[in-house]
Amino acid sequence: MLQGGQLGAGLHTAADSDAYESAIWKAPSAGVERLARNVIRSSITLNVIASMGVLHPALLPSEWSYVQQAVALLMWIVSIYASVFVRPRVRIQPNPDLIALVTFYALAAISVLWTTLSIAAIMKSVALVVTTFGAYCLITRIDIDEIVGSTALGLFVLVAASALCAVFVPEIGVDQSWMHNGQWQGIYESKQTLGFISAYLMFFACYQKITGQGWIAFLVSLVLASTCVIASESRGAGAVAFAAGGLLVTSMWSIRCMKIYAVLPFIMCILAALLMLYFYVTGYDSIHLGEATVDLTERTFIWQYAIGHFNDAPLLGFGINGFWTRPAIYDYFNQNHGWVLDNYHSGYIAVAIETGFLGYLLFVTSVYLFSEKVLYLIATRSIDRYHCALIIGFVVLSFQSNFTETMFLRSTMFTSVLLVAFFFAVCRPVPQQGPAAMTGQTG
Repeated sequence: MLQGGQLGAGLHTAADSDAYESAIWKAPSAGVERLARNVIRSSITLNVIASMGVLHPALLPSEWSYVQQAVALLMWIVSIYASVFVRPRVRIQPNPDLIALVTFYALAAISVLWTTLSIAAIMKSVALVVTTFGAYCLITRIDIDEIVGSTALGLFVLVAASALCAVFVPEIGVDQSWMHNGQWQGIYESKQTLGFISAYLMFFACYQKITGQGWIAFLVSLVLASTCVIASESRGAGAVAFAAGGLLVTSMWSIRCMKIYAVLPFIMCILAALLMLYFYVTGYDSIHLGEATVDLTERTFIWQYAIGHFNDAPLLGFGINGFWTRPAIYDYFNQNHGWVLDNYHSGYIAVAIETGFLGYLLFVTSVYLFSEKVLYLIATRSIDRYHCALIIGFVVLSFQSNFTETMFLRSTMFTSVLLVAFFFAVCRPVPQQGPAAMTGQTG
């Protein structure tokens, strides 16, 4: 069993912390640090509200959608600045896991150089750099439970607003199109967005209940989120919601389950690679299983089309935001299908097409090292058990979601950046195995 508190290898001990801090800076006063922490927590909540999906055009015109991204980026800048006044809580060490992770995101950021260098692509590259550094500052400055609390509050505001909109302003909150007749979309332009936001709220609500939140707050969040998942009829979100509670409960119940879940992200990367290989080799635009044909609401059309262009830029890819912005690629798909979205509907395909074989290899390597590091931290009891269950559960849910939605390499979407933060959270110094590592504990 893992200990309930943090162990010495993951955090500074009191003596080490004092020495470490005095060596690099003069610690801020308690009042200044308290204010900075409150600013960071508030910025998280505002960031979640601004960044978690494109709002319905009736609430925010499409030509003003960049305002959401600007607000989210501003909140990250505020959070980074405030972190200067907060003493580090977790020390990150440049082990192979950190090097692989940073190298992958560095490649993604500089890949804009082999695109058309449009303003949108350059801004996305800059935003990716800012938010990745913001993820590092966030996870090293404030406690994971504080991050969860602020994130859950932002998600609750979004889900509550969407439910109220669906009930009282159905012309906005309910999708009456021929394909989604009567399904809730809330304050968003897509029912999938509402479904996934609600699923994440269920996940964080379950974590807060496990760590001591009251029943009333838990039930309100759970009922509200599950109602929106069901009413949106998003199958992918339903799968995420179903897995959310199960991951946390079984992780707390069994260390063996926790270890199995730790390797699932790497396994999903391999499965995604095999799926891409299937489309690459066969040229099919759907999945053929015996007599059945599966196109996942025509998502596979997009997958096959993107993978069909892999040979055009196999090593380094098309660059961030460099595929759908090419008129020939965009227009050809539109002419053949009568519709087009600048969205791969698969995070794995987004990584492969925008960063190429090298990028996908770095991505899978970082995921493998993440899984290996988590297993080692579990074996040495060097990470809080609740935090370990949260990190593993969130990463698994994120990788599951990316099979049908594009969330990897999203530069401002908060849950995408939080995924990077949780990867940073396990890039702590490697503890030495032995009696000291197994029993050492800090408050």
